[in-house]
Amino acid sequence: MIPAERRARICDMLKERQAVRVSSLSEDLGVSEMTIRRDLERLEGEGFLTRTHGGAVIKRHMVEESLYVDRAGTHTEEKRRIAQAAAAMIEPGDTVFLSSGTTAAQVLSHVDPELEARIVTHNVGALTEAQGSRLEIVVLGGLYLPRSNAVAGPQTIELIGRFHASKMLLGVDGFDLEEGLTTPTVDMASIERAMIERTRGDVIVMADGSKIGVVADVMLCGFEKIDVVMLDDGVDATVRDEMTRLGLRCIVV
Repeated sequence: MIPAERRARICDMLKERQAVRVSSLSEDLGVSEMTIRRDLERLEGEGFLTRTHGGAVIKRHMVEESLYVDRAGTHTEEKRRIAQAAAAMIEPGDTVFLSSGTTAAQVLSHVDPELEARIVTHNVGALTEAQGSRLEIVVLGGLYLPRSNAVAGPQTIELIGRFHASKMLLGVDGFDLEEGLTTPTVDMASIERAMIERTRGDVIVMADGSKIGVVADVMLCGFEKIDVVMLDDGVDATVRDEMTRLGLRCIVV
């Protein structure tokens, strides 16, 4: 197998598995680990992957935010488990910023009906999920964006400035080990950056496996701004190990 064919095989494996280990590639392709590392270095330079300690993760470019209604029907079981685990992290008396996104919206449907806490959100989809609870829901005003099913704008940012949150639950579009957290939507990034800055406690990212390795054009924040990452059990151990090495606390559900 010539080098170009070998690198094409590596790309195919990454598309299938999302993450690969150097040792496994070496065994599967019948070449040394040093050769594999050189291949990964070249593919990283071409923007196809991000190298990790002992492996690599695919990098996928997200150009446009998909419709909220379309996202709601994808990876439903993984999102449900993550949302349920995130709901359990809300404590009595908390003030919690809740981001946009379908996973974030589901969180409120899993909160203990007797729990008394305050949720501050611009996520319109979350409102129907809170019915029957004792939560105090503060809905931030602003311009409604149908694709995101959320509100944004200067008014929204002004209202965020009136709160300090004990924690934030943050859904993401893209989570890349090199690029950090990204989104294709300028308005959503502005709102959620403002929430992060007003959070005193943990910023908790909720990311199912489909978000790992995705890079969009608008930077939301780097890893220094987040504390915890909630993942489904389908995320490769290589990726989880790298997150831990970067100082993040991983919770796998």
